[in-house]
Amino acid sequence: MINSKLTRTLRTLDGDELKRLLQFLKSPFYNANPNITNLYLLLRNHHPAFDSAKLAKETVFKKLFPNRAYDHQKLLNLMTGFTSLVEKYLVVLQVEKEELEQQKLLVRAYAERPDCYEVFEKKVWELDKTLDAQPYRDELYFREKKDLNLLYFGHPYTDKTTDKNNTLALANEHFENYMAFAEIKLKCANNAITNTVGRKNTRENMHIPSMTDIPVLDIYRKLEQFQRSGEAGSLTGLVGIFISNINLIRADDREYILKILLNYCIRQSNQGDSAFFRTVFDLYKVGLEYECLTTFGKMTEGTFQNIVSVSTLYGELDWALEFMGSYENALDVEIKEDTMAISHAQWYFAKKDFEKVIHILKHQFHDPLIKLKSKSLLIRSWFELYMENDNYLELLMAQLETLEKYARREKSLTPGMVAGFQKYLSFLKKIVHRKWDNTLIAELELEMIQEQNLMMKNWLLEKTTYILKK
Repeated sequence: MINSKLTRTLRTLDGDELKRLLQFLKSPFYNANPNITNLYLLLRNHHPAFDSAKLAKETVFKKLFPNRAYDHQKLLNLMTGFTSLVEKYLVVLQVEKEELEQQKLLVRAYAERPDCYEVFEKKVWELDKTLDAQPYRDELYFREKKDLNLLYFGHPYTDKTTDKNNTLALANEHFENYMAFAEIKLKCANNAITNTVGRKNTRENMHIPSMTDIPVLDIYRKLEQFQRSGEAGSLTGLVGIFISNINLIRADDREYILKILLNYCIRQSNQGDSAFFRTVFDLYKVGLEYECLTTFGKMTEGTFQNIVSVSTLYGELDWALEFMGSYENALDVEIKEDTMAISHAQWYFAKKDFEKVIHILKHQFHDPLIKLKSKSLLIRSWFELYMENDNYLELLMAQLETLEKYARREKSLTPGMVAGFQKYLSFLKKIVHRKWDNTLIAELELEMIQEQNLMMKNWLLEKTTYILKK
């Protein structure tokens, strides 16, 4: 045991630290093995040299386990466990000295726990004041300020659109100052090394990773270029690189990149480009596999509904049904019943069982947005029945009038939502009235293609194409 890793680690402790170690080892929170405490009691009187012949392994084992034959592996396991606890104790001692680090760890702890957003927010600004109270305005200060503002902005419960603290703008400003410090300090260091007498330049023997050696950096560079150019052609390659390297990307970066890619692809899909359905479906699958689509184990109604919509539109009905069963309990109790009803209705709509959809949508929805979705899906079901049987015309028109009135009167809907639905309903009415005139339907189809912001555009175009082919 003399000069073992354990005794070398114990030598780093001064007398007071060694005494406090006993209290640490007695804490069941850290140590549940009484043999480690007994080993400490045998060793402490030999601090700091730990070079006594009494510390021979066989002798120590005999004192710890007087009724057992010497077991070398058992003693090694005990020493390894003790060493691990001493190193954890050193971390605790170090954190005790660093109040700023304690505050940072506490902020991160609250950031990673559900239902703690108010406390998290309070602790963020307490830490911000602590940083500002320090006299330093240096590289470390600006890096800490940048990280803190990004942490706040990136929290899933921070409202990005109404962030009164402008944390993203502040993060950018602090980052610029941090980079200025880092750049000038590196230049000074390089100048100092260059001017050092007799120093041999060994850079040519060093491996400096290139951009292609760092997939995450490569992805971010390509993502930034894509955001600036908006060239859809480069998206497929970017998504492929992201998915194939996702194991090399930390959780926060995974979620951030996935969100950007999904938002773009969903926008394109909503504007009528069905080619993006496959990409969106693939992104959702990988997002579920790597737990990028839940926050504290919970999934929003919007995400759940989008996944059901994309998978059913893409024809993956079995997969969609399995998803609904697997993630039902990830929905908050308040929205679960409404979300599952609209999701199952959507699934049956994809199966073309429109009467089943109408039956399910008799459910009393409470959330205004889901209620609007249900009414829209109900109209589409009546329309599909009408396409095969003109006797459904009166029922369909009655439902159209009901939805128009609801959209106008529902106070919780934004003007944009109301306008979008009214435009969608207007085109649907025109299809109904022009059903028997292919010339008018062809004109209407061209009008819809040219419309940039039309809800349910793919479905509407699908209906006009169907009529023209009859």
